[in-house]
Amino acid sequence: MQLFPLKTQRVKPDDDLMMIIQQALKDNQQTIQLGDIVVMASKVMAYSQGLLKKIDSPEAFKDLIRHEADEVLDEGDMVLTMKNKIMIPNAGIDNSNTPDNQVVLWPKKPFEGAFELRKKLMTHFNLSELGVLITDSHCQPLRQGTSGIAIGWAGFEGVKDERGAADLFGRKMAYTKIAVADDLACAANVLMGETDASIPLVLIRGFAANFTDKKFSGDDYFIAPSECLYRPLYRRALL
Repeated sequence: MQLFPLKTQRVKPDDDLMMIIQQALKDNQQTIQLGDIVVMASKVMAYSQGLLKKIDSPEAFKDLIRHEADEVLDEGDMVLTMKNKIMIPNAGIDNSNTPDNQVVLWPKKPFEGAFELRKKLMTHFNLSELGVLITDSHCQPLRQGTSGIAIGWAGFEGVKDERGAADLFGRKMAYTKIAVADDLACAANVLMGETDASIPLVLIRGFAANFTDKKFSGDDYFIAPSECLYRPLYRRALL
C-alpha cells in the first residue's frame, strides 16, 4: 500500500471540490488511478459547503456547539457531544486553520457528499473502481494525542466483518469487525498533520479494498450504546 500526500493551495469557502482535487493533482504531479482511495479532510468539504460561522465570544461558541450537536453529554473546557452517531468534542466544530473569530462546522451529510464526489471523479477519470473517504481527527479515551476517524465514505466496504473466520489456532472469531475506514483515516492523518501542513488530501493506492457501488451511512459504523464495551462510562440518558 502506498500513500501520496497532496499539498493544496489555501481552500476558500464555497470552493468547488473537483477543482480543488484537480489542481492538487496537477501541483503534486499525480493522477487518480483505478482502485485508489481519495482521502479528504472534513474541513475541505465543510469549506466547500460554506460552513464557516462567525463567533464573538466563548459563550457564543458554546451556544453554536449545543445547536449543532445531536446530543450534549457533558460540558467542560470542551463539550462532549454526539454528532452523526459519533461521540466527538464540540460537535466536530473546529477553530483551527480558520480566519479570526470564525469556526468551521462538520460537513453536511458526509456520506452523501462522498458518494456524489466519487461519481464525479469516476466519470472524470474514467474509472470503474474508486473510493472516497472523509476524515477528521479525534481523541481516544485515556489516550494522549489525536488519530484519524472516518466520518463518511463511498465506494468500498468501510467495516469488514470477521465473525466466523478462524484464527491461527482454528478458533472462530465471535466479535471482531475491522474498522477499515477508520484504519485508512489514521494512515492518512499521519501525513495530513494538524497544523500548517496544508495537506488535506491523500491518495491511498494498492490497498485491497472491497470496492462496491452501494451507499453507506452512519449506521454502518454505529454501535448502540447498550452494546458498546464502554457503556459503563456513558451518561444514563445515552443508554
